Amino acid sequence: MLFIKWLSIVLLGFASDSAPQALMYDIVVNDRTVGQMQVATLPTTSGLQYQVNADVRMHILGERRMITNFTSTYQNNQLTEARFHDQLNGKTRHDALVRWDGEAYRIKVNGEQSQLANRRVTYSTASLYAQEPQGIRELFSERFGQFCSIKPLANHTYELTMPDGRKSRYHYVEGVCHKVEAQQALFNVQFRLRRN
Repeated sequence: MLFIKWLSIVLLGFASDSAPQALMYDIVVNDRTVGQMQVATLPTTSGLQYQVNADVRMHILGERRMITNFTSTYQNNQLTEARFHDQLNGKTRHDALVRWDGEAYRIKVNGEQSQLANRRVTYSTASLYAQEPQGIRELFSERFGQFCSIKPLANHTYELTMPDGRKSRYHYVEGVCHKVEAQQALFNVQFRLRRN
Protein backbone atom coordinates (compact mmCIF):
# COMPACT_ATOMS: atom_id res chain seq x y z
CA MET A 1 0.00 0.00 0.00
CA LEU A 2 2.88 2.39 0.77
CA PHE A 3 4.31 1.69 -2.67
CA ILE A 4 1.02 2.62 -4.37
CA LYS A 5 0.85 5.95 -2.51
CA TRP A 6 4.49 6.75 -3.30
CA LEU A 7 4.05 5.79 -6.94
CA SER A 8 1.16 8.27 -7.25
CA ILE A 9 3.44 11.03 -6.01
CA VAL A 10 6.33 10.21 -8.30
CA LEU A 11 4.13 9.97 -11.38
CA LEU A 12 3.65 13.72 -11.34
CA GLY A 13 6.70 14.52 -13.42
CA PHE A 14 7.03 15.40 -17.07
CA ALA A 15 9.41 16.67 -19.72
CA SER A 16 9.85 20.18 -21.01
CA ASP A 17 11.34 21.78 -24.12
CA SER A 18 9.85 23.45 -27.15
CA ALA A 19 10.08 20.34 -29.33
CA PRO A 20 7.76 17.35 -28.87
CA GLN A 21 9.39 14.48 -27.07
CA ALA A 22 8.50 11.30 -25.29
CA LEU A 23 10.50 9.58 -22.59
CA MET A 24 9.95 5.95 -21.56
CA TYR A 25 10.77 4.73 -18.08
CA ASP A 26 10.79 1.23 -16.66
CA ILE A 27 9.33 1.02 -13.16
CA VAL A 28 11.51 -1.34 -11.17
CA VAL A 29 10.84 -2.80 -7.70
CA ASN A 30 13.58 -4.84 -6.06
CA ASP A 31 15.34 -5.21 -9.45
CA ARG A 32 12.18 -6.50 -11.17
CA THR A 33 10.37 -4.47 -13.85
CA VAL A 34 6.71 -4.11 -12.83
CA GLY A 35 5.53 -1.46 -15.27
CA GLN A 36 6.25 1.36 -17.66
CA MET A 37 5.70 5.08 -17.69
CA GLN A 38 5.59 7.32 -20.76
CA VAL A 39 6.26 11.02 -20.29
CA ALA A 40 5.46 13.35 -23.22
CA THR A 41 5.88 17.06 -23.91
CA LEU A 42 3.49 18.63 -26.43
CA PRO A 43 3.92 22.24 -27.57
CA THR A 44 0.83 24.47 -27.60
CA THR A 45 0.36 27.92 -29.15
CA SER A 46 1.46 29.66 -25.94
CA GLY A 47 3.28 27.01 -23.97
CA LEU A 48 3.48 23.29 -23.28
CA GLN A 49 1.31 20.41 -22.17
CA TYR A 50 2.92 17.57 -20.28
CA GLN A 51 1.32 14.11 -20.30
CA VAL A 52 2.17 10.99 -18.36
CA ASN A 53 0.65 7.54 -18.60
CA ALA A 54 1.76 4.67 -16.40
CA ASP A 55 0.68 1.08 -15.97
CA VAL A 56 1.98 -1.01 -13.07
CA ARG A 57 1.24 -4.65 -12.19
CA MET A 58 2.49 -6.12 -8.94
CA HIS A 59 1.76 -9.01 -6.60
CA ILE A 60 1.55 -7.64 -3.06
CA LEU A 61 -1.09 -9.49 -1.09
CA GLY A 62 -2.70 -10.39 -4.41
CA GLU A 63 -2.72 -8.85 -7.87
CA ARG A 64 -2.41 -5.06 -7.92
CA ARG A 65 -2.76 -3.01 -11.08
CA MET A 66 -2.39 0.74 -10.97
CA ILE A 67 -3.12 2.98 -13.95
CA THR A 68 -2.18 6.64 -13.76
CA ASN A 69 -2.99 9.43 -16.23
CA PHE A 70 -1.78 12.97 -15.72
CA THR A 71 -1.71 16.18 -17.75
CA SER A 72 -0.30 19.57 -16.86
CA THR A 73 -0.63 22.67 -19.05
CA TYR A 74 1.63 25.73 -18.98
CA GLN A 75 0.96 28.98 -20.81
CA ASN A 76 3.55 31.76 -20.91
CA ASN A 77 5.67 29.80 -18.38
CA GLN A 78 2.84 29.55 -15.83
CA LEU A 79 0.83 26.51 -14.79
CA THR A 80 -2.77 27.05 -15.92
CA GLU A 81 -4.29 23.59 -15.43
CA ALA A 82 -3.34 20.17 -14.11
CA ARG A 83 -5.36 16.96 -13.87
CA PHE A 84 -4.30 13.82 -12.06
CA HIS A 85 -6.17 10.53 -11.83
CA ASP A 86 -5.12 7.08 -10.70
CA GLN A 87 -6.87 3.79 -10.22
CA LEU A 88 -6.00 0.69 -8.26
CA ASN A 89 -7.67 -2.48 -9.56
CA GLY A 90 -10.24 -0.36 -11.41
CA LYS A 91 -11.20 1.86 -8.46
CA THR A 92 -10.30 5.55 -8.29
CA ARG A 93 -7.73 6.22 -5.59
CA HIS A 94 -6.84 9.81 -6.30
CA ASP A 95 -8.38 12.57 -8.37
CA ALA A 96 -7.05 16.14 -8.50
CA LEU A 97 -7.72 19.26 -10.54
CA VAL A 98 -5.77 22.53 -10.37
CA ARG A 99 -6.99 25.46 -12.47
CA TRP A 100 -5.82 29.10 -12.74
CA ASP A 101 -8.80 31.48 -13.02
CA GLY A 102 -6.79 34.65 -13.72
CA GLU A 103 -6.47 35.64 -10.07
CA ALA A 104 -5.96 32.45 -8.07
CA TYR A 105 -5.59 28.70 -8.41
CA ARG A 106 -8.79 26.76 -7.76
CA ILE A 107 -7.81 23.38 -6.37
CA LYS A 108 -9.91 20.25 -5.92
CA VAL A 109 -8.24 17.18 -4.43
CA ASN A 110 -10.41 14.12 -3.83
CA GLY A 111 -13.51 16.30 -3.60
CA GLU A 112 -12.04 18.86 -1.18
CA GLN A 113 -11.78 22.39 -2.57
CA SER A 114 -9.25 25.09 -1.76
CA GLN A 115 -7.53 27.99 -3.46
CA LEU A 116 -4.06 29.44 -3.72
CA ALA A 117 -3.96 33.21 -4.23
CA ASN A 118 -1.09 35.69 -4.58
CA ARG A 119 1.30 33.12 -6.08
CA ARG A 120 1.92 31.90 -9.58
CA VAL A 121 3.31 28.47 -10.30
CA THR A 122 6.26 28.52 -12.69
CA TYR A 123 7.86 25.19 -11.70
CA SER A 124 5.99 22.11 -10.55
CA THR A 125 6.41 18.38 -10.29
CA ALA A 126 5.38 18.31 -13.95
CA SER A 127 8.71 19.92 -14.81
CA LEU A 128 10.98 17.44 -13.06
CA TYR A 129 11.67 14.85 -15.75
CA ALA A 130 13.34 16.97 -18.43
CA GLN A 131 14.10 20.23 -16.69
CA GLU A 132 16.71 19.94 -13.99
CA PRO A 133 15.64 22.03 -10.96
CA GLN A 134 18.83 24.07 -10.71
CA GLY A 135 18.32 26.97 -8.31
CA ILE A 136 14.83 25.77 -7.36
CA ARG A 137 14.17 25.33 -3.63
CA GLU A 138 10.39 24.97 -3.72
CA LEU A 139 7.99 23.60 -6.31
CA PHE A 140 4.26 23.07 -6.60
CA SER A 141 2.70 19.62 -6.30
CA GLU A 142 -0.33 19.33 -8.53
CA ARG A 143 -1.41 16.17 -6.74
CA PHE A 144 -1.49 17.82 -3.31
CA GLY A 145 -2.26 21.40 -4.41
CA GLN A 146 0.58 22.66 -2.23
CA PHE A 147 4.19 23.75 -2.44
CA CYS A 148 6.91 21.34 -1.35
CA SER A 149 10.67 21.55 -0.89
CA ILE A 150 13.45 20.31 -3.11
CA LYS A 151 17.15 20.47 -2.33
CA PRO A 152 20.33 19.66 -4.25
CA LEU A 153 22.42 16.81 -2.90
CA ALA A 154 25.42 16.35 -5.22
CA ASN A 155 26.29 15.58 -8.83
CA HIS A 156 22.97 16.68 -10.39
CA THR A 157 20.93 14.81 -7.77
CA TYR A 158 18.00 16.37 -5.90
CA GLU A 159 15.80 15.27 -3.03
CA LEU A 160 12.11 16.13 -3.20
CA THR A 161 10.03 16.13 -0.01
CA MET A 162 6.29 15.96 -0.62
CA PRO A 163 3.69 17.49 1.74
CA ASP A 164 3.04 14.05 3.26
CA GLY A 165 6.74 13.68 4.16
CA ARG A 166 7.65 11.14 1.48
CA LYS A 167 10.99 11.67 -0.23
CA SER A 168 12.30 10.84 -3.69
CA ARG A 169 15.65 11.42 -5.34
CA TYR A 170 15.93 12.61 -8.93
CA HIS A 171 19.16 12.03 -10.90
CA TYR A 172 19.93 14.10 -14.05
CA VAL A 173 22.19 13.78 -17.08
CA GLU A 174 22.31 16.78 -19.43
CA GLY A 175 19.14 18.23 -17.86
CA VAL A 176 17.03 15.07 -18.31
CA CYS A 177 15.97 12.88 -15.42
CA HIS A 178 17.56 9.45 -15.89
CA LYS A 179 16.49 7.88 -12.61
CA VAL A 180 14.07 8.42 -9.72
CA GLU A 181 14.47 6.37 -6.57
CA ALA A 182 12.77 5.97 -3.22
CA GLN A 183 13.39 3.61 -0.35
CA GLN A 184 10.27 2.01 1.06
CA ALA A 185 9.96 -0.14 4.16
CA LEU A 186 9.80 -3.40 2.20
CA PHE A 187 11.34 -2.60 -1.18
CA ASN A 188 13.40 -0.30 -3.36
CA VAL A 189 11.54 1.53 -6.16
CA GLN A 190 13.20 3.09 -9.21
CA PHE A 191 12.07 4.72 -12.44
CA ARG A 192 14.80 4.15 -15.03
CA LEU A 193 14.95 5.97 -18.34
CA ARG A 194 15.15 3.56 -21.25
CA ARG A 195 18.12 3.93 -23.56
CA ASN A 196 17.22 4.46 -27.22
